[in-house]
Amino acid sequence: MRPSIVRSAIRAVPRPTASASVPARILPLASSSLTIRTFSSTPLFLKKNKGPNVKTPKQKIKAVEDDEAGANDDPGAGEVVIAEVLEKTQVKIEKAVHWAKAVIFEGVERGRGRVTPALLDSVRVQLPDSPGQCHLNAVASITTKGNALFVEVWDTDATKHVESAIHQANLPGISPQKTGANTLKIPVSRPTTEQRAEILKSLANTVEAAKQQIRMARTDGFKPLGGRKSNGTDEVQKLVDEASKELDGQMVLAKKEFEKA
Repeated sequence: MRPSIVRSAIRAVPRPTASASVPARILPLASSSLTIRTFSSTPLFLKKNKGPNVKTPKQKIKAVEDDEAGANDDPGAGEVVIAEVLEKTQVKIEKAVHWAKAVIFEGVERGRGRVTPALLDSVRVQLPDSPGQCHLNAVASITTKGNALFVEVWDTDATKHVESAIHQANLPGISPQKTGANTLKIPVSRPTTEQRAEILKSLANTVEAAKQQIRMARTDGFKPLGGRKSNGTDEVQKLVDEASKELDGQMVLAKKEFEKA
């Protein structure tokens, strides 16, 4: 080739301008070190690492609730609850039975015509400055003389409240008479056939009232156990049946005593 032709070819090749930048060297990247990141508007220092063992606040609350529920599933805890319910129910039932038996005893003594302080055992006195009712023995002394009871009230101001309490007790054949500022006399005559029948009817009403209290104790016992047919309710019902049977037996004995009088 001639020199003139070579020079013309060289001039035809464009030369790079001053603004163009040509990398001096390009290094290949290994495929194992290539990292692709997606765009996120959340700063990196605000992002938390939520691994498989990290729980959100709601998950933590749920976990605590599950633990508490699991604790209630412990059969030993159920036995403790049943024992407590039975104990409380037994106390309520015993109070009702004790009250009814005391009234029955008084009625039998009255039906026999006996004059004893026990005839006034069921009298409860309500004083103005007292939060609740108190036993007659707590505010007065009771003595017998012949066929009469004498009630001597320790505080003269309480005499009218004691007299009112005796009237409200509705004891057949018992009517107090005021003989002094703080003394009440209660004549006790041998009851007639009609009076004995009235006493016996009153005792039957007492037993029914006691049974009603026992049934209320059963209802109160069923509630914490989960209602009827729940664990422990059979034991509660057994206490109720035994108490009712005892009261029925007391009434049978009372009727026999009245037949002897």
